[in-house]
Amino acid sequence: MKVAPRQAASFLSSVPPAIRAVLLHGNDLGLMSERGRQLASQYSDDPDDVFSVTRLEGEQLAGDAGALGDAAEAIAMTASCRLVVVKGRGSEMLAACKIALTRNLADSFIVIEATETTTRHALVKLFETSDNAAAIGCYADGAADIANLLRETMTRDGITIADDAKALVVTRLGSDRSASRQEIEKLALLAGPGGSLDFETVSEALGDSATLAVTDIAMAAADGQVAVLERSLNKAWAEQQASVMVLRGCQGYFKQLLAAARAVRSGTSSQQAVKSLRPPVHFRLQDRLVSQLRHWSPDTILEAVNRLQDAELAVKTGAADDQAHCSQTLLGICLRGRALNGRAARG
Repeated sequence: MKVAPRQAASFLSSVPPAIRAVLLHGNDLGLMSERGRQLASQYSDDPDDVFSVTRLEGEQLAGDAGALGDAAEAIAMTASCRLVVVKGRGSEMLAACKIALTRNLADSFIVIEATETTTRHALVKLFETSDNAAAIGCYADGAADIANLLRETMTRDGITIADDAKALVVTRLGSDRSASRQEIEKLALLAGPGGSLDFETVSEALGDSATLAVTDIAMAAADGQVAVLERSLNKAWAEQQASVMVLRGCQGYFKQLLAAARAVRSGTSSQQAVKSLRPPVHFRLQDRLVSQLRHWSPDTILEAVNRLQDAELAVKTGAADDQAHCSQTLLGICLRGRALNGRAARG
C-alpha cells in the first residue's frame, strides 16, 4: 500500500488492521523518527519493554535474512503484540523484508526506517505492492505542513502572530520535522501563553543569518546577480541548508513576484501590487520586488517557477545530485534575470 502525503496523518492515526508492517523512507530524518514513535506507541505501551519489543539494525539483517521474520513471530511475553523496529539504510534490508512479509504477522507489527532510499527503490516498491504492508514517504515539510504545525501550536497557547512573521516561519522551516517543531515550540515559549509575536522577534529567534539565506538567493536570482547568487548559495551549503528547502523558498518568492506581476498587468501600480500581497511581504523587501517587476513579466516568472518545481521533484526523487542541480537551476534563472534586466535597461 502506498500512502500519499495528504493521507499520512489519517493513516498514522488509525492503521488499517490488515497492515502489519510499515516502511518509513525519505530524507527528513526528524519526520521519520516522529512517525516511527507514533506507530510504535499504537502497538506497545512501553517501547523499552525487551519482552515484547525487538529492535534490530539493518546490518544485522544483511547477514541473516530470516532474523526479521523470526523476531516478528516470536511470542510477546508481556503484551498482545510483538513490535519489531528496524533502522537501516535500505538495500541491506530488502531480502529480510521479503521473507518477513510472507510470515504470520497476525500478532506482530513491524516498523522499518530506511534512510537511503528513493521512491523507486526496490524496498519501497515491495511495501507499496504488498497487501499487508504500507510505505510512507518522509520528506521535507511543505509550506502548508509548517503553517498547520505553527497554527496548532499558537492556537494551543493562545498566541497571536503577525502575518509577516507567519510567512517568515513558513519560509525558514521545513527541512527537518523535529527541528521545525523545536523551533516553533521555542517561539511559543518566547511569547508565553496569551502572548504575541512580530516579525522582528521571530527573525531574531530563528536566527537572522539562516532566515535571510533563502531570500538572499531568490533575490540574487531575480536580480540577475550571478556573483551574489554564488556567494549566497555557498553560504547556504556551508550552513547545511537542505537544497529542497532552498528550491521551495525560491518558489515562494517567485510566486509572490508572479502574483504582483499579474496585478500590474491588470492595471495596479507596482508599489500597490507588492503591498497587497498575501502573506504580506516585509517592508524591507518591497522595493526590491518593485524593481524586479520592471523586467520580469508574468510569463517569464511562471517559467522560473516551473523550473524550480521540476528541480525540486528531481532532487526529492533522487534523480539528481541535490546541491549541484539546485545551483544549476538557480544559475539558469539568474542568467535569465540578467538578460531581462539588460533588455529593460536598453528600453
